[in-house]
Amino acid sequence: MAKLYIIGTGLYPDYISLRGLNVLKRVSKIFVETYTSHISLEVLKDVVTRYVGNIEFEILTRKDIEDDNCRKIIECLDKGQDVALLVPGDPMIATTHGYIRVLVRRRGHDVELIHGVSIVSAVVSLLGLSPYRFGPVCTVTYPRLGVYSHRPYDVTKQNLERDLHTLLLLDIKDEGGYMTIQEAVEILRELENIRKEGVFSDDRIVLAVARAGYPDWKVAIFRIRDSDKYDLGPPPHSIVIPARLAEYEAEVLIHDLGLDSSLVRELLLR
Repeated sequence: MAKLYIIGTGLYPDYISLRGLNVLKRVSKIFVETYTSHISLEVLKDVVTRYVGNIEFEILTRKDIEDDNCRKIIECLDKGQDVALLVPGDPMIATTHGYIRVLVRRRGHDVELIHGVSIVSAVVSLLGLSPYRFGPVCTVTYPRLGVYSHRPYDVTKQNLERDLHTLLLLDIKDEGGYMTIQEAVEILRELENIRKEGVFSDDRIVLAVARAGYPDWKVAIFRIRDSDKYDLGPPPHSIVIPARLAEYEAEVLIHDLGLDSSLVRELLLR
């Protein structure tokens, strides 16, 4: 029985674990999935070459995985070859990876997960917010056929009612590329225009995170109406809608990250 290793590369390729690197030394084939989030292939190649040696890997597209049902992976496994699939972040955070896992298991092959740093835990840690005070996570998606998903609105509303923070992940374009903070805010404002319940009002204060885990990461705090004043650079981006802040959460945002103390204090006091 052959084995598929799904290896999380973390937020940036040099986050890949020693366990993952050791697996790469002994598998017959290495694939890389790049569409569920961003991976710097140049940096990944450099890291793998430095610690494992000069090995080759093949890029898998959305079509390879979803339309072709992981045919390339399955063919290798059926030949008795162990396979590594490098994925962004931590395996199973993206539903695509769960699909791959089940597909391979049903084929009669083994699957082992090798975890990496996830955007979910990284954003919480970077901002210094308590993980115990986050509600469900959801994704801001592009409208499909002119229809907006209201899930970000509903999830954020419910979390705020429970005094919980909300992490909003941002969509990936069908043709490639990643949603920016500004694009996400425009979608949230459109949802507010439709619902008119004040969840994403112009006065709502948000925390924006760009390229968490990258050397050039950035964070910002602003009201929704002021989002166009902030350029956080290239994606990947994420948004946190904070509920009421505990004192120690506010201290990290102000004194460690250097964010606008008046906006942070407003969250603390309301």
